[in-house]
Amino acid sequence: MQVQTLWQKRYQYKKIILLIIIVGVAATFGIRMYVDKSKPVVTTQLVAVERGDIVSLVSATGTINPVNIVDISSKITGLIKEVRVLENEQVKAGQILILLDDKRLMAQVSQSRAKLENTSANYQRNLQLNRIGAISNQQLDASIMDYSVAQATYDDAVSQLDDTVIKAPIDGVIIGKPIPAGQTVAPGISTPMVLMSVADLSKMQIEAQVDESDIGKIALGQRVTFTVDAYIDKVFSGTVSNISQKANITQNVVYYVVTIDVEGPGTMLKPTMTARVSIQSGESKNTILVPLSAIKENQGQPYVQIMVSGKIENINVTTGLSNEDKVEITSGLADGDQIVLPQAKALPQASGNMRGPLGR
Repeated sequence: MQVQTLWQKRYQYKKIILLIIIVGVAATFGIRMYVDKSKPVVTTQLVAVERGDIVSLVSATGTINPVNIVDISSKITGLIKEVRVLENEQVKAGQILILLDDKRLMAQVSQSRAKLENTSANYQRNLQLNRIGAISNQQLDASIMDYSVAQATYDDAVSQLDDTVIKAPIDGVIIGKPIPAGQTVAPGISTPMVLMSVADLSKMQIEAQVDESDIGKIALGQRVTFTVDAYIDKVFSGTVSNISQKANITQNVVYYVVTIDVEGPGTMLKPTMTARVSIQSGESKNTILVPLSAIKENQGQPYVQIMVSGKIENINVTTGLSNEDKVEITSGLADGDQIVLPQAKALPQASGNMRGPLGR
């Protein structure tokens, strides 16, 4: 009985040890599986070199305004008697816009005309008297001076009377509300009073602010496309017509003003609208293109990785134009090359459904 009991104890002891070993092995295997499945899966993506067309764009924002816009002001002080146009009205050059009260100036013209006639008659009389020696040359010169002053006074009065009629200087549209009748206006030297504005809306321009890092890519004659918030699905066109040589600085940002002539603005575009501009700074056709993400740099030298006989090689390249996702390769690659894109890491597999080594 004692031998049997001892044998049974040894058997139970061996079972316990074996069970511990099995549990340990299963736990180790389960942990390895969990860790392996938690690691990101690293993959390599190959993309064949392709040929295509590429357009390089410089983005900027700017303000739309008429090429020709004239602020109308008065050359004389006076009371506005009549305003003959309304906001948004089409006008022709020479059309009367505003009439100022002219009573005082008409009286001045009459007075200065009478004085001119008197001094003219006096001059003619003194001229005859001087010829017969009845008066001196000094007296004749004085009458000539009186006549000249009277003539200048009359001319000035007539000119001011003409200025009571304010006319449109160009063909265009009245922008904004004109000043109402009944107000007194006066000329200004530094800041003249604006009575109304006339703009030729058939010719519009954009003044775009281009960052200093992009200004070297801009040239006269480059094609431009742009949009405005009012017509978000409508694309308008234009051409670069001027590049300012003077820099502007706003909040430590340096930019240059690029002027763009708008093609056929029609009636959709309004003054002071904001334009989102894309300037076509370059174009290449049937050229080698690679994804922008494929370009790497080593001490300023761009290179790409290609697959050759199952091995990855670094190849120095020369880049050309680029856009948001493609870059032109002008040397270093050939048709058929396989580009290695940056290694992508897959997401780790979910561990929430993992079971333990004992199936629990």
